[in-house]
Amino acid sequence: MTLTFEYTLDAGAGLYPQVIHTSDNLLRFIYLTADGTVAGSTADPVLGLYDNLTYTEIGRISPDETVSCPSIKKVAHYGAYGFWSAEGDHRFVMYMLPTDITNSFVDGSVKFSIGSEVSQMSCTLLNIKGALLNRYRAFVTPGTKMELYFSLGNSGEIILGIFYIDSASVSYPDEKVSVSARNAIGKLLKEQTFNEDNTFEETTLQLNLQEILRLAEVEDFFVGNNTKSWKLRFEPDVTILDGIKRIISLIDGWKVDETANGVIGVAAVTDARFDQPAVYTFECDKSCWSYSVEYDDSEAVSRVCVTCANPENTVYATVPRSKWWIQPSHRTTYVTAADGATLAEITAMAEELAQTIAVSGRQESFVGIFTPQLTIGDEVRIVSGAKTETIGTVTDVTHNFGRGGFYTAFTVDSGGRKGKARLSDLIGKASEKSNLNGVTIF
Repeated sequence: MTLTFEYTLDAGAGLYPQVIHTSDNLLRFIYLTADGTVAGSTADPVLGLYDNLTYTEIGRISPDETVSCPSIKKVAHYGAYGFWSAEGDHRFVMYMLPTDITNSFVDGSVKFSIGSEVSQMSCTLLNIKGALLNRYRAFVTPGTKMELYFSLGNSGEIILGIFYIDSASVSYPDEKVSVSARNAIGKLLKEQTFNEDNTFEETTLQLNLQEILRLAEVEDFFVGNNTKSWKLRFEPDVTILDGIKRIISLIDGWKVDETANGVIGVAAVTDARFDQPAVYTFECDKSCWSYSVEYDDSEAVSRVCVTCANPENTVYATVPRSKWWIQPSHRTTYVTAADGATLAEITAMAEELAQTIAVSGRQESFVGIFTPQLTIGDEVRIVSGAKTETIGTVTDVTHNFGRGGFYTAFTVDSGGRKGKARLSDLIGKASEKSNLNGVTIF
């Protein structure tokens, strides 16, 4: 028997390609890469025409390594299931179709805060007739991925974030589901420990960090180019997030963060793959209609002392006079720098902290028009009449959205006027560099 195909197209490189035609009319291709991981792509046969398909890469869709012998079967209206071998085990796998729950959405909020790589989401959903969650069926169980998008009229979609559900509870008789979730860093890096898989001996630090992220089963990530020949060993009870943070604390200008579309990055702050800071302008009584200010002298000190144990050095810096209150004459903040810090480095650290403390102590909070792009580190300007004032950088932001309205609340700390983090975070980062307990570099 001879099969004659109406269309023959090159779908791209890959091994053992398999395809399912799903109820949303997309062709979903699942295949193996050359290194034995599972990846995917989609194509939309517009008007049912298959002669000129455009393929969109999904990227890696399974944490499994060294996969072989994949087999996928379609399940009508739900997705697909199948089997493959990986890492010495046989896997039973399910690929569930995305479910649009827009019509069930009541309201929600997304919160970001400086000093924490973990962002949080909470929302309320309608659960009419148990469609989302009941005793026998659940769409919003812990671990389920939720993708939040915002659009206005015919405008394109803006992604608010990708989150993984921590908990979901339903109440009767109002038939509503309360959901709380965190981003991938909170779900995959913060909660998991290295255990017995705690030694990484690749040739470069970049490769070792990539191996750590694969161990955490992160599907989409990037690591900056770093050729340091650091091999790493962690204590088994160290969390993966703590381990990464302790290592990059030794690399100036690096961070671990997550982009709005759920990609975890470990790289230089200036890496273009991170969401870079922007400038946003709000008008009083128009796009910004609520304002509060809080003064707090709990961090008001007269001097900063930075010490280093190896080599042994101590530096004091005098805090300039505050324009809001008189600092106690003999109150000093003590900070321990990382071992190996030079005298010049701890002197610069002390001077920077002293200058920041001098303008810290005032927090300004605003509520304004829904600005989903606003995030930590963005610069805010306020227009009042003919005057435009640069307030500083955002340290906390919460986006609220749903049937109760759309608005953004954000806080600017006076210690952030020079684009720096708030005082407590600066001190934390300075002290963190000496905290390598549980980590060995060899």
